[in-house]
Amino acid sequence: MLHHDVAKVVVRCNAGFNSPVCCPKNLGGVKKISGFTFTSETVSGGSSAETSSVSLSVTGDPLIAENMKPGDSDDTTLTVTNEGTVDVLYYLSADWSGKNTTTSRMATILANRLMVTVIADPDDAKVELYAGTLAGLLDQPSNGRALAFAETNGSEDLSIEIELPVDVSNIVQGLSIAVDFVFVAEEQ
Repeated sequence: MLHHDVAKVVVRCNAGFNSPVCCPKNLGGVKKISGFTFTSETVSGGSSAETSSVSLSVTGDPLIAENMKPGDSDDTTLTVTNEGTVDVLYYLSADWSGKNTTTSRMATILANRLMVTVIADPDDAKVELYAGTLAGLLDQPSNGRALAFAETNGSEDLSIEIELPVDVSNIVQGLSIAVDFVFVAEEQ
């Protein structure tokens, strides 16, 4: 069983090449992923049914980056907490689309140019979960990220950095893109 939720971000590049403005903004403030319950059955010398819940919460401050020029970046830290009753694997994806007058084709160009780095536990172990284009952020990390349930310290910080590369061309000027960071959890 999978569970989904969304942390919304808007990225706008709406100035000339020498001073593009990219503005990622978490539109939802603090987001909580509501849980759901599923039943699993085990047969070993008899029958039994057990009920478990998979529930994540994602909290963090909005990311607002303005007046970015090629080479500039900005980041935010989100806290992912397993509030369920079982250990989970979670995955992160970016679901994006054109915003305002930006067509899907032009949004694709921008999503292929914006670079994203996702690091788990940025203050200690610094485990890189993803580094690549916004367009490529789909079900990462590919094998999932283990997160124990809350009674066993099931919480970790994620640093998400968005960068407008130095070599970005004029093609991104005037473009806007809306991005949802989608967290998906499944029982481990």
